[in-house]
Amino acid sequence: MMDASPFLDFYLKFHEAAAVSEANALFCERVYGKNLCQQGFAEMTHLDHLIQVTGIQAGQQVLDLGCGNGMIAEYISDRTGAAVTGVDFIQGAIHTAETRTQAKRVRLNFRVMDIAQLAFPRASFDVILSIDTLYFSDLDDSLSRMVQTLKPSGRMGIFFNQTCPPWVDLETFPRESVHPDRTDLAQALRGMHLPYQVWDYSRQDYEHAQRRKVVLAELKPLYEKEDRLFLYESYEGEANGVSHAYENGVHGRYLYRVDLAT
Repeated sequence: MMDASPFLDFYLKFHEAAAVSEANALFCERVYGKNLCQQGFAEMTHLDHLIQVTGIQAGQQVLDLGCGNGMIAEYISDRTGAAVTGVDFIQGAIHTAETRTQAKRVRLNFRVMDIAQLAFPRASFDVILSIDTLYFSDLDDSLSRMVQTLKPSGRMGIFFNQTCPPWVDLETFPRESVHPDRTDLAQALRGMHLPYQVWDYSRQDYEHAQRRKVVLAELKPLYEKEDRLFLYESYEGEANGVSHAYENGVHGRYLYRVDLAT
């Protein structure tokens, strides 16, 4: 578990800038396949696979953890007809999401909430989605809250990275932990006796990082012109980190589907 507080200022700045940056819109379109103000590594084909494996459909209640400005939640709702609730601890991002989707309020709702402190009635949702959002919370506690929030036949879809951070010595990093059944998430799921199915996205993550670097090099002048070079540097740093870890055999990215009813 990482402490989220040092990243708070960055996320506040990121969501404010990404929503209006022409460079960022072009970056997302070229790298992810569509501009949804993405920050992580989930491309459109990955999102579509997430929708498929979780079986999201019209009439269901879906919770999107760490939704940011809600564009991914909106995409999922538009594509499936499901009612999606997005939560994020960045108030400005939630305000942006609410303002943009006002006409879709019947199936899109957003709330300011720390995902480590989920506050919904029991059995509220059919599906819970976590796209790279469980790194700053106690996994056992967060999973317990997620289970309580799910209906008895509910399902979770979780994208999760297990990687050696750039500041950690490769020689001391436990390489076995990047195996899909040895990640922090997998161990937490087994500890709670939650069955899961897993898809390996490690290679796709590495290929995504290479595309990032090419597109970023092309768009750097535009980021500089906008005085938003910090967005460029953030994306580049992530791409370099993934590349270095993957090339040294210490990076894994996985999609986990967790079913309560077996």
